[in-house]
Amino acid sequence: MGVGLLDLLFFYSNPARGTARIVADTDIWWHLRNAAELLRTHHFPHTAHWTFTVAGQPWMNGEWLAELPYSFAYHAFGDRGLYLMTMIVTSAIVLGVYWLAHMRCGSWRGAFLAAVVTAAFATVSLAPRTLLFGWLCLVAELAVLWNLEKGRDYTAWLPMIFLFWVNAHGSWFIGFVLMLVFFACGWMEGAWGDVIARCWTPPQKRKLLLVTAASFAALFVNPYGWRLVAYPLDVAYGQNLMIQSAAEWASLDFHSLRGKVVLAVFAILAILQLVRRCHWSIQDLAFALIAVYGAFTYVRFVYLAGILLAPMLGAAFGMGPESFPDKPRQKVNALLMALMLAYLAFWAPSQQQLQAGVAAEYPKKAIPYVQSLAGQGNLFNDVNWAGYFEWNAPNVKEFADTRLDVFVHRGVMGDYLNATSLHDTFAVLDKYQIRYVLLERNAPMAYLLAHSAGWKTTYQDAQAVVFERVR
Repeated sequence: MGVGLLDLLFFYSNPARGTARIVADTDIWWHLRNAAELLRTHHFPHTAHWTFTVAGQPWMNGEWLAELPYSFAYHAFGDRGLYLMTMIVTSAIVLGVYWLAHMRCGSWRGAFLAAVVTAAFATVSLAPRTLLFGWLCLVAELAVLWNLEKGRDYTAWLPMIFLFWVNAHGSWFIGFVLMLVFFACGWMEGAWGDVIARCWTPPQKRKLLLVTAASFAALFVNPYGWRLVAYPLDVAYGQNLMIQSAAEWASLDFHSLRGKVVLAVFAILAILQLVRRCHWSIQDLAFALIAVYGAFTYVRFVYLAGILLAPMLGAAFGMGPESFPDKPRQKVNALLMALMLAYLAFWAPSQQQLQAGVAAEYPKKAIPYVQSLAGQGNLFNDVNWAGYFEWNAPNVKEFADTRLDVFVHRGVMGDYLNATSLHDTFAVLDKYQIRYVLLERNAPMAYLLAHSAGWKTTYQDAQAVVFERVR
């Protein structure tokens, strides 16, 4: 068990595999600024104020609780802290799935297979993202739900899980739906081929209704009240432009390696079902359908599928206890966890390696020049660089960043997409009275401005170029 899991962590932590770029996530920089502002002011923001286009407009920071660990890690260890925090949370998720799979199938080999699958699926979000804390909450929720199937009632923990979850990430909505589906399936009794439904007892039904009500009430214990609870519905139905433009909201590409791996895992699960004729609880069937639909529809939910399906995959292999004892004890697990975390810390890329990885993704050399533009006029910027400059050049008011919700609702994101796709580019720049434009050197919009008499190049390096309007 120990060697296998250490090998799995080596996959993530070996600097030779390009992990120096793991901290170069587009969102982490404004997450760090959010956390810094919260710690400095001790007040939760209710308006946006880092860009000139939506300054003063209503905005909620619904991920504040998940931002704090990254902030503390960054201030303690710099970029290396972001790396370590990412690896610690990811490893906790993978180890959690290992434990869930072992609980379900009683086999360390089946559990290890589940952990490997989850680790492979986790690469879709292997970055310092607040979403990781949402998936960690999902693992905790599944531990409670699947223990209930085995007669161990820890459902009193569910309200506390959702209290943390709603303040950490909007993925709590997925967890709440899964809880409702799990409980609702227990109102049925019967067998349909290999699918079995067992009804909750009347005392269990009363307890679960109470737990559901308490969990729902816990959602409203947040700095923004009902508005934060309603936010996932706004994402689903009011932010179509964001979903259409963000790569992680695209459908799974089956021509890519990730798509082929996901399809292979699903195919193996289906084949095992046909060969071994495993019995499924109706709850497992519902979760499997949700996992498959989520992974096929949005690539970001490949991670969700890994957490939901991997333990079922381990159980589907039908591996009972091996011929040698398989009774992990708490002390052994604690020692292994300590060794793994020490291993991560020892083999983590150096600060210099991580900074080089960040510099390869973001225009570090342009920071002094961009800082000099503060107060000189409106700046149109590449949104993927926005958070980086919000963190490193905080006095500069930009056009937009990757907090897409507020920009979608105010029409700013639509204008941004029109400008960068060369549809009404000059009309958009005129509309917002743009004086400076910061882009990648090879961007189509950069080519257009470079060949326009109305704009001149005032700065350029290997990555970035800045244009100024000719007055």
